[in-house]
Amino acid sequence: ANKRLVAALRAHGLDAVGLAVLDGGIARLRRHPDTATLGEVGEIAAVDPSLLAALLATGRVPVLASLGDDGKGALLNLNADDVAAAIAAALPARDLVLFSDTPGLLLGGEVVPTLDAAALADVLMREDVTGGMRPKLRAAQTALAAGVQRVYIAAWQGPGTLAALLAGTATATTLHATRIHSARPEESHV
Repeated sequence: ANKRLVAALRAHGLDAVGLAVLDGGIARLRRHPDTATLGEVGEIAAVDPSLLAALLATGRVPVLASLGDDGKGALLNLNADDVAAAIAAALPARDLVLFSDTPGLLLGGEVVPTLDAAALADVLMREDVTGGMRPKLRAAQTALAAGVQRVYIAAWQGPGTLAALLAGTATATTLHATRIHSARPEESHV
């Protein structure tokens, strides 16, 4: 998948470079505590963004596979959302986009358009937040706590999706690092 994405980006004029997080020591990992159940799975222990920063400084777009190593030669799979959050925090990035198969966080059958970091802990405790949305929200929480200003959760809708997200015209959930203020204090922002 990494090389297919690199090829597609290059075909559209972007100088993409395909890497895994083990390349150049981008990330140092530790084994996941549930390795016995999950298999060869790791967690990010630290990120060294210097290789990524060097690529970005020369106009190249890194495309990262969420594959690392345990430091002893064994490969470990990583949750891609956790990788994205750790990389965004380490660069540091202002915005992070997490794509899903849903148009954003759904509560009561509706997409929640905005959510601030203060409300995120309460949302994570809700039983109706299930499946892949829970790890996406935890990754968003990590990124926001580390200095990322906005995290977008949205479904891929084709080539214009990213531009629409950043322009604020796409259906998505935007999580903000700071409290969202409304004109009316009684309004809820969850």
